[in-house]
Amino acid sequence: MLKSFVREILGTELHTVSTPRCLRPFGGKKRVLLVFADAEDDRASRQDDLLRKAHLRFIEEDIEVFNIAGGGVFPLFNDPHDLDADELRDTLDGPQPGEFGLILLDRDGRVKLRASEPMRPEEIIGALATMPH
Repeated sequence: MLKSFVREILGTELHTVSTPRCLRPFGGKKRVLLVFADAEDDRASRQDDLLRKAHLRFIEEDIEVFNIAGGGVFPLFNDPHDLDADELRDTLDGPQPGEFGLILLDRDGRVKLRASEPMRPEEIIGALATMPH
């Protein structure tokens, strides 16, 4: 939260974080959507339902989707990968444990979308229109 206040005061750009090491295998190949969730937060289950209904669309757009809950990283559609929840949260300035949030990264690892509330798949995929191919 302190980082958010400092960013607001100083006007630091949100998209200047570096790519976590554990996401480097996706570099240049896949986009990554990270959903930070708490099992007791109904926003996580609402987001999960929305994403599952658009499963094929996310595959078409080369978007890997991962839920981060507790200390674990869980793929929504595909096989597990060796990802570090703490590294993702820290490097990407993700929400604190117990808070909901989502972060979309493009193929070069830059953050293109952040949200603190569930989003419809059309909104998430719509953010890709501003991404270079």
